[in-house]
Amino acid sequence: MKNIFITHYYDASKIRHSYQLEGLELASFARRFFALLIDLIALFIILYVIGTILDYFGLIDFGLKIGISSDKTINNLPGINNNTHIEVPEYLKIILKLLIPVLYFGLITYCTNGYTLGKRIFRIRIVSTDHKHLTLWHSIERSLGYYASSLEFGFGFLQYFIDYNRRTVHDRIAETIVIKVKRT
Repeated sequence: MKNIFITHYYDASKIRHSYQLEGLELASFARRFFALLIDLIALFIILYVIGTILDYFGLIDFGLKIGISSDKTINNLPGINNNTHIEVPEYLKIILKLLIPVLYFGLITYCTNGYTLGKRIFRIRIVSTDHKHLTLWHSIERSLGYYASSLEFGFGFLQYFIDYNRRTVHDRIAETIVIKVKRT
């Protein structure tokens, strides 16, 4: 039985367009997990701030009831009651809540060419197996793939241990790998 916890290196023979990536050290599961945890904490903070601002100004009741409310004055904070509350259908709220993580992961990954806050801290990077730089479509596609990876109790993330090149479902969807960045 082969050891799944040893250091692995990228094997381009398993993927047809990636001969230039041969031999790059792949990121470990622990690094990827903790980087995702940091990104999720940052995303929660962003969602909380956006939700609080939209709720405070009465634009959208975002469903985050912790913090400042626009109903009445709480703790001597003035509330805004100028009848600007917009009634938004529930499905649009759900779409907005699902779109913010996609934009966070997609745009940050695209703008930084493979890094997010967590990935930068743990010195790992997303690399396309087809192109020299991540395209916007690859980044958005990969961030949408997080939803696919989280299906069936997160089995898509655990496929890291099954795939030879240590790719999860969202990596295979977007044709990417996650590599360990060497110190310069």
